[in-house]
This record gives sequence, structure tokens and C-alpha cells, in this order.
Amino acid sequence: MLKKRTKKAIACIMAVLTVGSLAGCGQGEESTQSTSDASADTGEFDWKMCDGQTINILFNEHQYVTPIIEKLGEFEDLTGIKVNHTTIPESNYFDKVSTLLNAKSDELDIFMTGPYQIWEYAKAGYMEDLQPYIDNASKTSEDFDVEDFYPSILNSARWDGVEGHEMGEGSLWGLPMGFESTILVYNKRIFEEHGIEEPKTLEDVYEAAKALQGHSGENTYGMALRGELGWGTIITSYETIYSMWGAKDFEIQDGKLVSCVNSPEAVEMTDWYVKLIQDGGSPTWASATWSSCGGELGAGTAAMMIDATNNVFSQTIPENAAEAENLVTIPIPLPEGKTEDDRVAQLYTWSLAMNSASSHKDAAWLFLQYFSGKEYQNEASVSAKIVNTPRQSSFEQDSYQELLKNSVGFVDTFEATVDTTKMLYIPESYFFEVSQTWCQTLQDLVEGKYSSTQEGMDDLKEKLDEIVSHVDVS
Repeated sequence: MLKKRTKKAIACIMAVLTVGSLAGCGQGEESTQSTSDASADTGEFDWKMCDGQTINILFNEHQYVTPIIEKLGEFEDLTGIKVNHTTIPESNYFDKVSTLLNAKSDELDIFMTGPYQIWEYAKAGYMEDLQPYIDNASKTSEDFDVEDFYPSILNSARWDGVEGHEMGEGSLWGLPMGFESTILVYNKRIFEEHGIEEPKTLEDVYEAAKALQGHSGENTYGMALRGELGWGTIITSYETIYSMWGAKDFEIQDGKLVSCVNSPEAVEMTDWYVKLIQDGGSPTWASATWSSCGGELGAGTAAMMIDATNNVFSQTIPENAAEAENLVTIPIPLPEGKTEDDRVAQLYTWSLAMNSASSHKDAAWLFLQYFSGKEYQNEASVSAKIVNTPRQSSFEQDSYQELLKNSVGFVDTFEATVDTTKMLYIPESYFFEVSQTWCQTLQDLVEGKYSSTQEGMDDLKEKLDEIVSHVDVS
């Protein structure tokens, strides 16, 4: 999850190379739009309704994909559909997806997407709305049970296509394969040795991090946070706390998208965050990554970490981390004066989506519903250790609870945060440039390059307003 991803890549010059890389695909002939009507009544549902058809799928290398590939034979036997698939590294995954979608190639039927790519692809008309398929009993098995998805997680792929409008409403552009929230984990051994209690507020978090700086000698520190230059530094712990503080990143004013990063709430929160890093963070914070934060927590170098759930969970597995048995997971405490109504957590999810140019939409929909259905999800969530699973039945099954039982506080934290876990960042098509610029300002603030946090955030607002000045919010 939340590892560094490529920026938008629309290099049409790569189209021929990319199309040719899909296993079993043709030579890039012009696509033919499917005449399939998602709302058409085709009679009683039948898994064999597309018997003999072939679909092409492009996967990103990810733990979510392994159990799908293992089950492809069963899907082909059930449906009679031939599945061609290619799996490529994340470093150039979205380059290839973008090229195929931009070319309106029908040689890509299904692909994986994150929420940020939806803002580009859906707005451009490259994605198929899946809600009409779900609503059509002749195309969707009664066993699919869409109500079994956690609503907040399913809705994370809903959007009305207007930049500046929050996600959560509108067309459904994907079905979640799994998701991650943003939570806090601390080392109870280190806390007990230094007489520090579990933090109840963010002020407690700061004081604990400060007190634990150098807790076990040189280079040990209080709080692990991502700091490398990139979107992941902004969109995880920072964005979650920023939102709980009551700050906004963007809003529409007088028909234009404008930045709100220099509001009183934004400045106050950022000032707190900068001091947390300066007084209780890693001495090499500016280069800290997903993996380095997790590794230093697991080794006992860091006493706390705020990061994505998969990073937290992996460090609670004894074979992964020396301090696994000492780690306790909790929701991120609220700022002073805030209530549970203010609690939110930033989400990231991989979803399966359909190319709107596909000539085999019904066959693609059968694939999507099979590999997001209850039977598959219940099995894959355990076999692939998917943290977190998007379905309630998967989470509640005994075998999944067994998977989580040794991760102290993890289940309680999940239950306390799942309903308010969502995409907090306001959709806009310059996300990667915006987040890079924001992260650079955060690094500059930590390094003391501005006379005050207010000065830094005022400067950032000017930069972000210029970046999004051409965004269409109509």
C-alpha cells in the first residue's frame, strides 16, 4: 500500500509497446465499443452467460493479486471465459494503464486502480460505472451481497466526476480488493520502562515522543513518520491529523478551486506536526519511508509510529520484528477539544475497475463480481493476509480473527475507525504535483527555512493555487 507511485503518465508514444506487452492480446487494432447495456434485463442470472469470450487484465504486482491468479482456473471453469493476464511492477504500471486507456483500446478490459487515478480516468470517461451492473439481477448473482461491504470502503470508489467534490457519492468506479487506514502503534515495553502512559490526546503523543527521544541511546527516537519527498508523506499521518484538526486542503470558492493550507486550523496543526518531528522524530526524518518507519518500529529504534495499517500489522508478526510482542495498536488520538464526531482516518485502497472501451463488459463484470464476492474474499483475506479486508463477513470469520489475534489492539482499532475511514484529500487532477510541493514545504519548515509556520503555509498556498488554477470545477 501507500508506497511511492508513479505520477500521471500519458506518454502516447508508448502505446504500441504497451499494448504489445499484454499477454494474449492482439496488435492494437482500433477498439470497438461494446453494445452491452448494464441495465438490460437478459433473463435469469447465469455464470455461463459469456461462455467462450476472452478478457484481458493488467495487474500491478501486489499481495492482493496472488490469490486471484491462483483462482483463475476455477473462474474459467465456472464461466467458460478465457482470462489473459499480465502482471507488471508498480514502477511503470500506471504508465501502461494510462496509455491503453488514452488509446481507448478494447484490449484492456480490467485493471487495478487507486483513488488518485480515478480522478483522472473517470473524468476522462475511461472507466465504467459499476453500479448499474450491481443493480441488475440478471447480471449479478444474488450471492454477491453488496451490503456486506463496509459502506465507507465501498464508497471510497464513488465520485461524481467534479474536481473539488469529495469522494463518497456518485458513480461507482471500482470494487475494493482491500484497504488501509491510518493508525498509531506504540511499544509498551519502552513506555513502561520510562513511566509513560498510553496517549489519550495528540498533546500526549507529542509529550511522549519528546520524552522518548534517545530512549535507548544514540539514534533511537520517539515517533516514526514518513518524511521522504513524495505524496506518501502528506497523505498518511499528516492528512489524517490535518483533517481531525478541522483543516481543509481545497474548497471551491466563486467557481474556482482554491487552497486552504494557510487557514488558522491548517497552520496550527502543521506547527504541531513540525514540532513533533523536531522534538520527537527521527534524525533522518526527511528520508524516512514506509519500509524504514516500519523497520525501525519493529527493531525498537522508534517508540511509536503513525502509518498505514498493513505497515503496523506486519510489525506485530514475531518473525518480522524483534519487538512484535511489545507493540500495541490504537486509533490516532484526537486533538485537544475535539470529540469522536471529529474522528477520521485517511484511506488507501486498491480497486478492480473496468475499461469503458471494453468490448466484453458483461464478461468483465462476471470477473469483477467473482473476485470481489463473499466466497472469494473470505478465503483470500486469510490466505493472502489481506489487511484490511473490505467485507464485514471476511473480517468477522473465525479464521480471519485468528490471523489478527496476536496483534494487540488491532481488532478494536479497526472497529473504532472503519466507519470513518475514507479518502480525505479533495479530488483534483494535479494531486501528485500538489503533494510533492506540499511535502517540500513541510521539509523546509522542519529544517527551519521559514521564520514561522504561517509564512511557510502562506507561501505554499500561493504555489498550490497556481498549480490548480486551470482545474475545471464545473
